[in-house]
Amino acid sequence: MGCIQVALEHVTYSYEGTLSVIQDISFEAKSGESIGIIGANGVGKSTLLRILVGLELGYEGSVQVAGSPVIKKNLPGIRAKVGYVFQDSDSQLFTASVYDDVAFAPKNYGMPQSEVNARVEQALQMVQIGRLKDRQIYKLSGGEKKLASIATILSMTPDIILMDEPSIALDPKNRRNLIRILNSFGQLKIIASHDLDLILDTCSRTILMDGGRIICDGATETILTDAALLDAHGLELPLCLQKGRLAALEPALGSIAHPYH
Repeated sequence: MGCIQVALEHVTYSYEGTLSVIQDISFEAKSGESIGIIGANGVGKSTLLRILVGLELGYEGSVQVAGSPVIKKNLPGIRAKVGYVFQDSDSQLFTASVYDDVAFAPKNYGMPQSEVNARVEQALQMVQIGRLKDRQIYKLSGGEKKLASIATILSMTPDIILMDEPSIALDPKNRRNLIRILNSFGQLKIIASHDLDLILDTCSRTILMDGGRIICDGATETILTDAALLDAHGLELPLCLQKGRLAALEPALGSIAHPYH
């Protein structure tokens, strides 16, 4: 495994006037790892990612990303190495067209136009939406917006990829495409998601959170096959492991007449 890319020590964070959203969190993540962050709604998953990319400062404890403390003066350098995909694509896409959004960061970092064009083309091809390059953002479907959002971070070839609920709004085909994309990356990936099947398919390590704390941190297969552990923290087994659920559906499925019979 590679060098440490993310390190948190005793990190606590509170929004103004509220109880702590993150409470005494410590963990390290190395280059090449693929880590899932799971937990019920409101346990601090999104806040944790926002801290890592410097969108939430004022935390207690120590946060280091890409070799630098996450403090205001270091944010430009950190964000040049970190790609962050927002849960809400409309928070990420803000220009007129797909091309303009994907090109924004390379242009902002002063790359020549030929390099910008090459990076845009490569990023769009990676998520298989090259046909949408000139499409206006408001004309995209929810799934297309999500893929365009992912392309905006790929254009900077980041060392670290952070994703907040990346499979939201994706149809089954594009969800499979997303899994293929994620598994092709050699960078450190940290993915916060309720889609436990996605985590099972893409992450070798999983961190389970509850009440702003880390409950356990270990092998994905170990954590996501522990029904009692998941149930105790408001989650269920991944759908692919819910044999009882499939068995319960079989009688109903068997009674559906084939449309051509």
